[in-house]
Amino acid sequence: MIRILSNRMSDTSKFFAYAGRPPMKSLLVCLLLLATITLSAEDAKRYEVKTAIIKKEIVAMGMKLAVTTYFDDYGKKEAVEITVKDGITVGVDKHTRTLMTDSTVLNIDLDLKVATKIPLPQKPVNYLALTPEIMEQFKMQEAGESEIAGKPCKKYTLEITQMGQKITITTHVWKGISLKTETVANGTTVATETATEIQEDASVSSEKFVLPEGTVIKSL
Repeated sequence: MIRILSNRMSDTSKFFAYAGRPPMKSLLVCLLLLATITLSAEDAKRYEVKTAIIKKEIVAMGMKLAVTTYFDDYGKKEAVEITVKDGITVGVDKHTRTLMTDSTVLNIDLDLKVATKIPLPQKPVNYLALTPEIMEQFKMQEAGESEIAGKPCKKYTLEITQMGQKITITTHVWKGISLKTETVANGTTVATETATEIQEDASVSSEKFVLPEGTVIKSL
């Protein structure tokens, strides 16, 4: 869901070329790219499941991260929460939540209560409303079938461009929901996101879809 969104990223290959643990800010920008593939604030129904809590694992830039996606109203409301070890202080984790509006992504630091607003460069793909025009726009192709977390999926490949760099994404979709995403930039796999547990028709708190009280919003 997970989606890679940065207006300051001048070179994708440099962005991912870190030795050892990457800086936290860069890792979170990487995770936002995954988020753009799965999040949306569009009015159209995005999923065939009304509510769910989906636990995933992201492997990105040499790190494994625990991710939980919450959605309600068939995907009209959606949030992704990520716990990241900061790599500096042993035993200290960083907790973030990602929300999307029509034109921006909000990445919320739940510990510091600071949210960063990032312009959304393009709308995510709605897999329940694919048209020949969308298939052509994203250079999408069907790529067979798979099974993720016990759910039968249809595979798609698509291409997007960020700051002049081609990014190829393979997505495994069940009922409109991306259960696995593999992201390749410049021929190198930079991130994978895989569902490990799916709770259908789960009760999801409305607090997951709003800014926590007292959060300060900053723009990049």
